[in-house]
Amino acid sequence: MSTNKSIKNPNVSTLGAVNTESLHADVIVIGGGVIGCAIAYNLAKAQVQTLVIDKADSVGREASWAGAGILASHASTHDPYAELCRASLGLYPALAEALQAETQIDIEFIRSGSIAVFFTDEEKQGLTGLASRRLDRGFSAEVLTPEEVWELEPAISKSIVGGVRFPHDAQVRNPKLVQALAKGAGLLGTEFLFGNPVTAFLRDGERVVGVEVNGEHIYGDTFVIASGCWSGTIAAQLGGTLPMEPARGQMVLAEAMPPILRHVIDGLGVYLVPRSDGKILIGATVEFVGYDKRTTLEGTRQMIEAGIGLMPSLAEKSFVQTWAGLRPYAKGGPYIGGLPGFDNVFVAAGHFKNGILLAPITGQLISELITTGNPSMSLAPFSL
Repeated sequence: MSTNKSIKNPNVSTLGAVNTESLHADVIVIGGGVIGCAIAYNLAKAQVQTLVIDKADSVGREASWAGAGILASHASTHDPYAELCRASLGLYPALAEALQAETQIDIEFIRSGSIAVFFTDEEKQGLTGLASRRLDRGFSAEVLTPEEVWELEPAISKSIVGGVRFPHDAQVRNPKLVQALAKGAGLLGTEFLFGNPVTAFLRDGERVVGVEVNGEHIYGDTFVIASGCWSGTIAAQLGGTLPMEPARGQMVLAEAMPPILRHVIDGLGVYLVPRSDGKILIGATVEFVGYDKRTTLEGTRQMIEAGIGLMPSLAEKSFVQTWAGLRPYAKGGPYIGGLPGFDNVFVAAGHFKNGILLAPITGQLISELITTGNPSMSLAPFSL
Protein backbone atom coordinates (compact mmCIF):
# COMPACT_ATOMS: atom_id res chain seq x y z
CA MET A 1 0.00 0.00 0.00
CA SER A 2 1.37 3.41 -0.86
CA THR A 3 1.65 5.71 2.12
CA ASN A 4 0.47 9.17 1.17
CA LYS A 5 1.80 11.19 4.06
CA SER A 6 1.41 14.59 2.46
CA ILE A 7 -2.15 13.89 1.24
CA LYS A 8 -1.27 15.82 -1.92
CA ASN A 9 -2.65 13.04 -4.10
CA PRO A 10 -5.45 11.33 -2.18
CA ASN A 11 -5.96 8.51 -4.69
CA VAL A 12 -4.16 5.70 -2.89
CA SER A 13 -3.39 2.62 -4.95
CA THR A 14 -5.82 -0.29 -4.98
CA LEU A 15 -5.17 -3.29 -2.80
CA GLY A 16 -4.80 -5.69 -5.72
CA ALA A 17 -1.28 -4.39 -6.40
CA VAL A 18 0.21 -5.14 -2.99
CA ASN A 19 1.12 -8.08 -0.80
CA THR A 20 -1.86 -8.31 1.52
CA GLU A 21 0.04 -10.54 3.95
CA SER A 22 1.83 -7.41 5.19
CA LEU A 23 -1.29 -5.27 5.59
CA HIS A 24 -1.77 -4.71 9.29
CA ALA A 25 -2.51 -1.65 11.42
CA ASP A 26 -2.87 -1.17 15.15
CA VAL A 27 -6.11 0.74 14.52
CA ILE A 28 -8.32 0.73 11.42
CA VAL A 29 -10.64 3.73 11.18
CA ILE A 30 -13.53 3.23 8.77
CA GLY A 31 -14.48 6.68 7.55
CA GLY A 32 -12.38 9.56 6.24
CA GLY A 33 -14.61 12.46 7.23
CA VAL A 34 -13.84 15.03 9.89
CA ILE A 35 -14.56 12.58 12.74
CA GLY A 36 -12.40 9.79 11.29
CA CYS A 37 -9.56 12.18 10.49
CA ALA A 38 -9.72 13.75 13.98
CA ILE A 39 -9.45 10.27 15.50
CA ALA A 40 -6.53 9.40 13.23
CA TYR A 41 -4.78 12.68 14.07
CA ASN A 42 -5.08 12.07 17.82
CA LEU A 43 -3.96 8.45 17.49
CA ALA A 44 -0.98 9.56 15.41
CA LYS A 45 -0.05 12.02 18.14
CA ALA A 46 -0.10 9.05 20.53
CA GLN A 47 2.19 7.13 18.13
CA VAL A 48 -0.44 4.56 17.23
CA GLN A 49 -0.13 3.03 13.76
CA THR A 50 -3.43 3.82 12.05
CA LEU A 51 -5.08 3.14 8.71
CA VAL A 52 -8.07 5.19 7.52
CA ILE A 53 -10.33 3.55 4.90
CA ASP A 54 -13.01 5.41 2.97
CA LYS A 55 -15.13 4.58 -0.07
CA ALA A 56 -14.72 8.12 -1.43
CA ASP A 57 -11.71 9.20 -3.49
CA SER A 58 -10.37 11.62 -0.87
CA VAL A 59 -10.97 12.82 2.68
CA GLY A 60 -14.08 14.67 3.78
CA ARG A 61 -16.22 14.26 0.69
CA GLU A 62 -19.58 13.92 2.43
CA ALA A 63 -21.13 15.92 5.31
CA SER A 64 -17.70 17.20 6.43
CA TRP A 65 -17.31 19.07 3.13
CA ALA A 66 -20.93 20.20 2.82
CA GLY A 67 -21.36 21.88 6.21
CA ALA A 68 -21.11 25.55 7.10
CA GLY A 69 -18.32 25.27 9.68
CA ILE A 70 -20.24 26.97 12.50
CA LEU A 71 -18.79 26.38 15.98
CA ALA A 72 -21.54 27.26 18.44
CA SER A 73 -22.72 26.00 21.81
CA HIS A 74 -25.78 27.88 23.08
CA ALA A 75 -27.04 25.49 25.75
CA SER A 76 -27.55 26.94 29.22
CA THR A 77 -27.29 23.63 31.08
CA HIS A 78 -24.46 21.43 32.30
CA ASP A 79 -25.82 18.24 30.79
CA PRO A 80 -23.27 15.87 29.19
CA TYR A 81 -23.95 16.90 25.60
CA ALA A 82 -23.66 20.60 26.38
CA GLU A 83 -20.40 19.98 28.24
CA LEU A 84 -19.11 17.92 25.30
CA CYS A 85 -19.83 20.81 22.91
CA ARG A 86 -18.16 23.37 25.18
CA ALA A 87 -15.10 21.17 25.68
CA SER A 88 -14.68 20.71 21.94
CA LEU A 89 -15.10 24.42 21.19
CA GLY A 90 -12.42 25.10 23.81
CA LEU A 91 -9.94 22.88 21.93
CA TYR A 92 -10.18 24.82 18.68
CA PRO A 93 -7.76 27.73 19.26
CA ALA A 94 -4.84 25.44 20.12
CA LEU A 95 -5.80 22.96 17.40
CA ALA A 96 -5.88 25.67 14.72
CA GLU A 97 -2.45 26.88 15.81
CA ALA A 98 -1.00 23.37 15.87
CA LEU A 99 -2.37 22.44 12.46
CA GLN A 100 -1.03 25.66 10.95
CA ALA A 101 2.44 24.92 12.32
CA GLU A 102 2.44 21.24 11.36
CA THR A 103 0.75 21.34 7.96
CA GLN A 104 0.92 25.01 6.83
CA ILE A 105 -2.86 24.84 6.33
CA ASP A 106 -4.88 27.72 7.76
CA ILE A 107 -8.23 26.23 8.79
CA GLU A 108 -9.60 29.80 9.07
CA PHE A 109 -10.66 29.54 12.68
CA ILE A 110 -12.36 32.87 13.40
CA ARG A 111 -14.06 33.77 16.66
CA SER A 112 -16.59 35.97 14.93
CA GLY A 113 -19.41 35.55 17.43
CA SER A 114 -22.99 35.00 16.34
CA ILE A 115 -26.20 36.98 16.63
CA ALA A 116 -29.60 35.30 16.85
CA VAL A 117 -32.15 37.88 15.72
CA PHE A 118 -35.87 37.84 16.43
CA PHE A 119 -38.81 39.28 14.54
CA THR A 120 -41.67 38.60 16.98
CA ASP A 121 -42.34 38.97 20.69
CA GLU A 122 -42.60 35.20 20.98
CA GLU A 123 -39.12 34.73 19.49
CA LYS A 124 -37.85 37.53 21.73
CA GLN A 125 -39.18 35.84 24.84
CA GLY A 126 -37.53 32.54 23.98
CA LEU A 127 -34.12 33.96 23.13
CA THR A 128 -33.92 36.50 25.95
CA GLY A 129 -34.96 33.71 28.34
CA LEU A 130 -32.07 31.60 27.04
CA ALA A 131 -29.69 34.54 27.45
CA SER A 132 -30.86 35.08 31.02
CA ARG A 133 -30.34 31.42 31.92
CA ARG A 134 -26.88 31.43 30.36
CA LEU A 135 -25.85 34.53 32.29
CA ASP A 136 -27.21 33.10 35.55
CA ARG A 137 -25.04 30.00 35.04
CA GLY A 138 -21.87 31.83 34.14
CA PHE A 139 -22.02 31.62 30.34
CA SER A 140 -21.82 34.51 27.90
CA ALA A 141 -24.73 36.18 26.10
CA GLU A 142 -25.68 39.76 25.29
CA VAL A 143 -29.27 40.90 24.73
CA LEU A 144 -29.30 43.56 22.03
CA THR A 145 -31.83 46.19 21.03
CA PRO A 146 -32.54 46.54 17.29
CA GLU A 147 -30.30 49.60 17.21
CA GLU A 148 -27.46 47.66 18.83
CA VAL A 149 -27.84 44.89 16.26
CA TRP A 150 -27.73 47.42 13.41
CA GLU A 151 -24.68 49.09 14.90
CA LEU A 152 -22.87 45.74 14.74
CA GLU A 153 -24.44 44.60 11.46
CA PRO A 154 -25.95 47.51 9.49
CA ALA A 155 -27.25 45.26 6.69
CA ILE A 156 -29.60 43.26 8.93
CA SER A 157 -33.32 43.65 8.29
CA LYS A 158 -35.03 46.70 9.77
CA SER A 159 -37.95 44.43 10.73
CA ILE A 160 -36.17 42.78 13.65
CA VAL A 161 -37.18 43.58 17.22
CA GLY A 162 -33.81 42.67 18.74
CA GLY A 163 -31.22 39.96 19.05
CA VAL A 164 -28.93 37.98 21.32
CA ARG A 165 -25.19 37.93 20.69
CA PHE A 166 -23.09 34.91 21.60
CA PRO A 167 -19.57 36.37 21.59
CA HIS A 168 -17.63 33.11 21.91
CA ASP A 169 -19.13 31.41 18.87
CA ALA A 170 -16.71 30.82 16.04
CA GLN A 171 -16.38 29.35 12.59
CA VAL A 172 -13.90 27.30 10.61
CA ARG A 173 -13.45 26.47 6.93
CA ASN A 174 -14.46 22.84 7.24
CA PRO A 175 -12.89 21.43 4.03
CA LYS A 176 -9.55 22.91 5.12
CA LEU A 177 -10.02 21.48 8.62
CA VAL A 178 -10.45 17.93 7.29
CA GLN A 179 -7.52 18.36 4.91
CA ALA A 180 -5.29 19.62 7.74
CA LEU A 181 -6.27 16.81 10.13
CA ALA A 182 -5.56 14.23 7.45
CA LYS A 183 -2.26 15.81 6.46
CA GLY A 184 -1.21 16.15 10.10
CA ALA A 185 -2.00 12.48 10.73
CA GLY A 186 -0.24 11.47 7.50
CA LEU A 187 2.92 13.31 8.42
CA LEU A 188 3.00 11.21 11.59
CA GLY A 189 2.64 7.93 9.73
CA THR A 190 -1.10 7.41 9.29
CA GLU A 191 -1.98 5.64 6.05
CA PHE A 192 -5.09 6.29 3.94
CA LEU A 193 -6.89 3.96 1.57
CA PHE A 194 -9.51 5.60 -0.66
CA GLY A 195 -11.89 4.48 -3.34
CA ASN A 196 -13.15 1.18 -1.93
CA PRO A 197 -15.65 0.44 0.85
CA VAL A 198 -15.28 -2.06 3.66
CA THR A 199 -17.50 -4.95 2.57
CA ALA A 200 -16.99 -7.40 5.45
CA PHE A 201 -15.29 -7.93 8.78
CA LEU A 202 -12.94 -10.82 9.47
CA ARG A 203 -13.45 -12.63 12.75
CA ASP A 204 -11.56 -15.11 14.87
CA GLY A 205 -14.26 -16.49 17.11
CA GLU A 206 -15.90 -13.51 18.81
CA ARG A 207 -13.05 -11.13 18.05
CA VAL A 208 -12.74 -8.92 14.99
CA VAL A 209 -9.32 -9.31 13.40
CA GLY A 210 -9.62 -7.54 10.05
CA VAL A 211 -11.71 -6.11 7.23
CA GLU A 212 -12.27 -7.00 3.61
CA VAL A 213 -11.75 -4.28 1.03
CA ASN A 214 -11.97 -4.89 -2.71
CA GLY A 215 -11.78 -8.63 -2.06
CA GLU A 216 -8.54 -8.34 -0.09
CA HIS A 217 -7.94 -8.65 3.66
CA ILE A 218 -6.47 -6.00 5.94
CA TYR A 219 -5.76 -6.96 9.52
CA GLY A 220 -5.92 -4.82 12.65
CA ASP A 221 -6.08 -4.91 16.42
CA THR A 222 -8.76 -2.26 16.97
CA PHE A 223 -11.50 -0.90 14.72
CA VAL A 224 -13.42 2.38 14.73
CA ILE A 225 -16.64 2.93 12.78
CA ALA A 226 -16.78 6.62 11.88
CA SER A 227 -18.68 6.57 8.61
CA GLY A 228 -21.30 9.24 9.22
CA CYS A 229 -24.79 8.25 8.15
CA TRP A 230 -23.40 5.04 6.64
CA SER A 231 -22.18 3.85 10.06
CA GLY A 232 -25.31 1.79 10.66
CA THR A 233 -24.66 -0.17 7.46
CA ILE A 234 -21.08 -0.85 8.56
CA ALA A 235 -22.17 -1.96 12.04
CA ALA A 236 -24.81 -4.25 10.52
CA GLN A 237 -21.98 -6.29 8.96
CA LEU A 238 -21.15 -7.31 12.53
CA GLY A 239 -24.77 -7.90 13.43
CA GLY A 240 -24.82 -4.66 15.42
CA THR A 241 -27.68 -2.20 15.55
CA LEU A 242 -26.65 1.41 15.13
CA PRO A 243 -29.77 3.56 14.63
CA MET A 244 -28.75 6.14 12.07
CA GLU A 245 -30.35 7.92 9.15
CA PRO A 246 -29.31 10.64 6.73
CA ALA A 247 -30.70 14.15 7.04
CA ARG A 248 -30.19 16.19 3.89
CA GLY A 249 -29.02 19.75 4.28
CA GLN A 250 -29.13 22.07 1.29
CA MET A 251 -26.86 25.11 1.18
CA VAL A 252 -26.64 28.26 -0.95
CA LEU A 253 -23.48 30.29 -1.56
CA ALA A 254 -23.60 33.99 -2.48
CA GLU A 255 -20.91 36.51 -3.37
CA ALA A 256 -20.78 39.67 -1.25
CA MET A 257 -17.85 41.93 -2.10
CA PRO A 258 -17.06 44.13 -0.37
CA PRO A 259 -18.01 42.09 2.72
CA ILE A 260 -21.27 43.15 4.34
CA LEU A 261 -21.35 40.83 7.35
CA ARG A 262 -19.04 40.03 10.26
CA HIS A 263 -21.06 37.80 12.59
CA VAL A 264 -22.82 34.53 11.95
CA ILE A 265 -26.52 35.47 11.85
CA ASP A 266 -29.29 33.09 12.93
CA GLY A 267 -32.96 33.74 12.25
CA LEU A 268 -36.03 32.84 10.17
CA GLY A 269 -34.97 29.19 10.34
CA VAL A 270 -31.64 29.71 8.56
CA TYR A 271 -28.16 31.05 9.26
CA LEU A 272 -25.81 33.33 7.35
CA VAL A 273 -22.10 32.63 7.59
CA PRO A 274 -19.63 35.25 6.34
CA ARG A 275 -16.46 33.70 4.95
CA SER A 276 -13.08 35.36 4.84
CA ASP A 277 -13.16 35.38 1.02
CA GLY A 278 -16.25 37.62 0.99
CA LYS A 279 -18.74 34.88 0.24
CA ILE A 280 -21.80 34.20 2.41
CA LEU A 281 -23.26 30.77 3.14
CA ILE A 282 -27.02 30.43 3.59
CA GLY A 283 -28.15 27.21 5.21
CA ALA A 284 -29.57 24.78 5.75
CA THR A 285 -32.57 22.58 5.19
CA VAL A 286 -33.20 19.49 7.31
CA GLU A 287 -34.86 16.85 5.14
CA PHE A 288 -35.30 13.15 5.84
CA VAL A 289 -35.33 11.91 2.25
CA GLY A 290 -32.98 8.95 2.47
CA TYR A 291 -29.63 8.92 0.70
CA ASP A 292 -30.66 11.61 -1.77
CA LYS A 293 -28.10 14.41 -2.17
CA ARG A 294 -29.92 16.31 -4.90
CA THR A 295 -30.47 20.01 -4.52
CA THR A 296 -34.04 21.08 -5.22
CA LEU A 297 -35.65 24.28 -6.42
CA GLU A 298 -37.83 24.31 -3.31
CA GLY A 299 -34.87 23.94 -0.95
CA THR A 300 -32.92 26.62 -2.78
CA ARG A 301 -35.95 28.94 -2.76
CA GLN A 302 -36.41 28.50 0.99
CA MET A 303 -32.78 29.33 1.70
CA ILE A 304 -32.68 32.38 -0.56
CA GLU A 305 -35.98 33.85 0.64
CA ALA A 306 -35.06 33.44 4.30
CA GLY A 307 -31.57 34.81 3.69
CA ILE A 308 -32.95 37.91 2.00
CA GLY A 309 -35.45 38.25 4.84
CA LEU A 310 -32.55 38.41 7.27
CA MET A 311 -30.42 40.71 5.14
CA PRO A 312 -32.36 42.41 2.31
CA SER A 313 -29.24 43.61 0.46
CA LEU A 314 -28.45 39.96 -0.31
CA ALA A 315 -31.05 40.22 -3.07
CA GLU A 316 -28.57 42.27 -5.10
CA LYS A 317 -25.63 39.91 -4.57
CA SER A 318 -24.44 37.25 -6.97
CA PHE A 319 -25.62 33.68 -6.70
CA VAL A 320 -22.60 31.33 -6.76
CA GLN A 321 -23.82 27.77 -6.27
CA THR A 322 -25.89 25.36 -4.22
CA TRP A 323 -25.12 21.91 -2.84
CA ALA A 324 -26.37 19.36 -0.34
CA GLY A 325 -24.87 16.99 2.22
CA LEU A 326 -26.20 14.14 4.33
CA ARG A 327 -25.86 14.67 8.06
CA PRO A 328 -25.75 11.56 10.28
CA TYR A 329 -28.86 11.79 12.46
CA ALA A 330 -29.17 9.48 15.45
CA LYS A 331 -31.89 9.87 18.03
CA GLY A 332 -30.06 10.23 21.33
CA GLY A 333 -26.74 10.59 19.50
CA PRO A 334 -23.93 11.10 19.08
CA TYR A 335 -22.66 7.60 19.74
CA ILE A 336 -19.12 7.61 21.10
CA GLY A 337 -17.76 4.43 22.63
CA GLY A 338 -17.76 0.67 22.25
CA LEU A 339 -19.95 -1.35 19.91
CA PRO A 340 -21.89 -3.74 22.19
CA GLY A 341 -20.66 -7.31 21.97
CA PHE A 342 -17.11 -6.42 20.92
CA ASP A 343 -14.15 -5.36 23.01
CA ASN A 344 -12.10 -4.01 20.09
CA VAL A 345 -14.71 -2.23 17.96
CA PHE A 346 -15.64 1.38 18.68
CA VAL A 347 -18.16 3.82 17.22
CA ALA A 348 -17.94 7.58 16.67
CA ALA A 349 -21.01 8.60 14.70
CA GLY A 350 -24.36 10.37 14.78
CA HIS A 351 -23.09 13.89 15.40
CA PHE A 352 -25.88 15.32 13.20
CA LYS A 353 -25.43 19.11 12.85
CA ASN A 354 -22.38 19.32 15.12
CA GLY A 355 -19.82 17.06 13.49
CA ILE A 356 -17.42 19.93 12.80
CA LEU A 357 -17.85 21.34 16.30
CA LEU A 358 -17.42 17.97 18.01
CA ALA A 359 -14.57 16.57 15.91
CA PRO A 360 -11.71 17.69 18.23
CA ILE A 361 -13.19 16.26 21.41
CA THR A 362 -14.40 13.09 19.69
CA GLY A 363 -10.94 12.46 18.26
CA GLN A 364 -9.37 13.02 21.65
CA LEU A 365 -11.81 10.79 23.57
CA ILE A 366 -11.69 7.86 21.15
CA SER A 367 -7.90 8.05 21.13
CA GLU A 368 -7.83 8.04 24.94
CA LEU A 369 -10.30 5.17 25.06
CA ILE A 370 -8.13 3.08 22.76
CA THR A 371 -4.74 3.95 24.24
CA THR A 372 -5.51 4.14 27.96
CA GLY A 373 -9.04 2.84 28.44
CA ASN A 374 -9.69 5.93 30.53
CA PRO A 375 -11.09 8.88 28.53
CA SER A 376 -10.94 12.33 30.12
CA MET A 377 -14.74 12.71 29.93
CA SER A 378 -17.29 10.05 30.73
CA LEU A 379 -18.64 8.39 27.60
CA ALA A 380 -21.49 6.68 29.41
CA PRO A 381 -24.05 9.29 28.21
CA PHE A 382 -23.03 8.61 24.59
CA SER A 383 -22.93 4.82 24.68
CA LEU A 384 -25.18 2.57 22.63
